[in-house]
Amino acid sequence: MESSPQVIDLGRLDDAGFQQLYKDRIEPCFVANEADRLAAVGQFKQRLLIGGGVAAALALGGYLIWRQFDIAAVILFMSAFVVGIVAYQPLAKVGQTLKRQYCSAIADAMDAAFTLSGFAPPAFERLCELGLVPGFSRSSFEDLFSGTYKSSPFALYEAHLEQRRTDSKGRTRYTTVFRGQLVRMHFPREFLGVTIVRRDAGVFNIFGGGKAAGKQLERVRLVDSRLERAFEVWGTDQVEARYLLHPVMMERLLELETKLHGKRLRCAFEGGDVLVAVEGGNLFEPGDLFKPLVDPSRARRIVTEISGVFGVMDQVLTAQAQRQK
Repeated sequence: MESSPQVIDLGRLDDAGFQQLYKDRIEPCFVANEADRLAAVGQFKQRLLIGGGVAAALALGGYLIWRQFDIAAVILFMSAFVVGIVAYQPLAKVGQTLKRQYCSAIADAMDAAFTLSGFAPPAFERLCELGLVPGFSRSSFEDLFSGTYKSSPFALYEAHLEQRRTDSKGRTRYTTVFRGQLVRMHFPREFLGVTIVRRDAGVFNIFGGGKAAGKQLERVRLVDSRLERAFEVWGTDQVEARYLLHPVMMERLLELETKLHGKRLRCAFEGGDVLVAVEGGNLFEPGDLFKPLVDPSRARRIVTEISGVFGVMDQVLTAQAQRQK
């Protein structure tokens, strides 16, 4: 009887473990979609060739009608833009299918689940209430990894938040105010107070940390001067905040920010949760679809992006275990 694949610890994945994960779970997804990728590249070139001819004809027609190069150039640019979007659609479809497959395979390998879209964002209301994300008018969410790591539930997903703006002429547009990753980690033991960590805001630190759980947040000084310059910390329990945010924990947060290719990390320790927001790009994507899919570096990047979460979880679990002694 065939044994089920072993659950991997993404937080402690060495090179040998990654190679095994790639061969067993991820490479088969790449292989299965390579023929479709090649066909989509062919369709892209064909559509680009036909569409390019149509765009050129429209631009020429515009010039013959209006006899102005500027108008012809605008028509050519707009037509080329539309042609590019239409031509890329077959590749986009392959990318979406591929992404769902390899993300599901990685999630399954660590005994978790992957949801591409259409989910209720975990702990999002609390992230808003604690000021970890800015105010917004509309939102969208995708790429949810959810599961349990060492008996502690976690959720990692992407958010795109936009604010509605109206100019002096009454025209409305939406501006991105946050695009990045949101994380919720839940732990067996509740924190005694509320601790908020933000990237250092320089002179704006004078405005204070506000309130949480009805209590005033006071500034917490870090023992490491380098980390003190990098972060500002506010908390309702000074002793607990200093205990939690020792240099190893802060290094894990910096590592998470790096692995998520993000900036301006902020997080909160509250109740039994650690909530994290990192401004970054659109992660977990397959990369350049004009190149062959079978390439371990594609998978390495995606696995690395996810693994930073477990480094933080390990450190919180260690701190809680030591506090119980």
